[in-house]
Amino acid sequence: MKRTTRTFGLGIMKRIAIVLMTGAIVALGAQASLAASHHKADPSCSVSPNPAAVNTWYAVSASGLPTGTAINLWITDPSGNTTRSPLGSTGDGTFSMNESSGWAGTWTYTFSAPTKNNPNVTVVYASCSVGAAY
Repeated sequence: MKRTTRTFGLGIMKRIAIVLMTGAIVALGAQASLAASHHKADPSCSVSPNPAAVNTWYAVSASGLPTGTAINLWITDPSGNTTRSPLGSTGDGTFSMNESSGWAGTWTYTFSAPTKNNPNVTVVYASCSVGAAY
């Protein structure tokens, strides 16, 4: 009696290898997707409304700022004069304030902090501007 076996193109070991490789690829893709969903957004800054009329209120907002470190706000007026305001740290990485421009031109708001390893080096996290007009 002759014994015959049927093969369907691929041996069982090749099938197992393909299934394992496919599973590994799916798992790596899911892990990369999960890591990307937990990635903290890059810091951003916005002004609303923008442009704004001189002597009217607008909101300056920043998000994605580092937590647990002292943040500074630098305000540059249309003449190029810059003032610094220490904000302290933010628990959730956000900051918002209402502001008004006293004269027309571009006002710039920059959020920065000293680096932890070298306090003499400043890192700019976010910057935005508003055009004030009459």
